[in-house]
Amino acid sequence: MSDSLVTLARDFFAAQDRLRGGPDPALCTADYQAWLGGSPPVPREFHEGFARAFYAAFPDLAHVVDDVFAAGDRAAVRFTLRGTHQGAFFGIPATGRAVVVVANVLLTVRDGRVSELRGIFDEAGLLRQLGVLA
Repeated sequence: MSDSLVTLARDFFAAQDRLRGGPDPALCTADYQAWLGGSPPVPREFHEGFARAFYAAFPDLAHVVDDVFAAGDRAAVRFTLRGTHQGAFFGIPATGRAVVVVANVLLTVRDGRVSELRGIFDEAGLLRQLGVLA
């Protein structure tokens, strides 16, 4: 089971890069929810909109999965996002700066699909790289 969870976790983020948004509905349960940072849970459609805005601002954005650990019905993923800020990002005009952002995510899987994502990424580091924070 853990090998299939590792594969699903890698596919989950690769699909977002392929689709330039995400997450892929084919990899999620109908009741998928995401906790992004400290925000309340959101449905897949909201997560997809957030991801599309991210890819629009960073058109060369890509996930590099650094580690995946799986046990039971969960997979822990550590990844690095790399991209160039070429479009407006939540009110921040394009800077042309390259960014590297680390993230840690816990995926819960049910019936071979992701039912929950709980993720923390280095938001402050991203804002520092964009010149918004000192």
